[in-house]
Amino acid sequence: MRDRHHRRLTSEPERDPAGRTASVRAARHSLLAAVAIAGATAGLVAIARGGQATWLCVPAALLAAARTRARLTGVAAAATVIAGALAAQLAEASTRGRPSSVLLVSVAALCVAVLLAMRGRLERERDALRASALTDPLTGAANRRSLLSRIDYEIARHARTGRSFALLMLDLDGFKELNDRFGHPAGDDLLREVAGALSGVIRDQDTVARVGGDEFCVLAPETDDAGAGRLISRVETAVTRVVAGVDALAASSGAAVFPRDGTSAGELVEAADQRLLVVKRNSRGARARRRAA
Repeated sequence: MRDRHHRRLTSEPERDPAGRTASVRAARHSLLAAVAIAGATAGLVAIARGGQATWLCVPAALLAAARTRARLTGVAAAATVIAGALAAQLAEASTRGRPSSVLLVSVAALCVAVLLAMRGRLERERDALRASALTDPLTGAANRRSLLSRIDYEIARHARTGRSFALLMLDLDGFKELNDRFGHPAGDDLLREVAGALSGVIRDQDTVARVGGDEFCVLAPETDDAGAGRLISRVETAVTRVVAGVDALAASSGAAVFPRDGTSAGELVEAADQRLLVVKRNSRGARARRRAA
């Protein structure tokens, strides 16, 4: 479930056409910069009449590769710089003091490989930190920060298309009593099971988030009022299976629909929370009447 949420939380830029256009533009600029660096390096080698000055291509290749974002673009940029320096060296008639071309290419290639390997490691660590910042550590679901960011994204997207989406808020009634009676480890296990159950009944484009101690949200793009009602039914059925046999536990939920119930993340969360509170009050009243009867 954690991997599924991680892919969902980090996949938006891949689907964003503007992001792809920016990546292509950045790659083009990096290659143009590599050509400029290669030209400057070749010019310096030619002015110095080759020889040991050819080693200038090593730091120049590292500089060109460091300016790129993609590994393949970095290799191409470094190769361009090295090729320019070698061409300037070979253009010199004298071979006196000329370094071995094989040695030169090998040293430069190894330096670039080290640079790319270190950058790859830093990128993986950055992605891990980003996922950690957007994920609830206990359940693996999205956290509140991630949910609000996703709501903002869906507001912008659905406002362009004129479509609606739903935000469902769910609360576990009686969870505090279960924690007090059986201990926090049992409560943690239950929260993980609830998050897993919710993840199992939603679509791939939906997002499950834990926003509080026993509060969860489900963000459902492309969902209208009728779809929100069906989502509530699926979610409550899934949670009921998890808490079956624990009489003190039950689930209450409320939903808000964009744009009817709000046009900002705060308004939608507030609307869903108010509907949840109404459901909880009605549920407590119904249970009290049953006990009195």
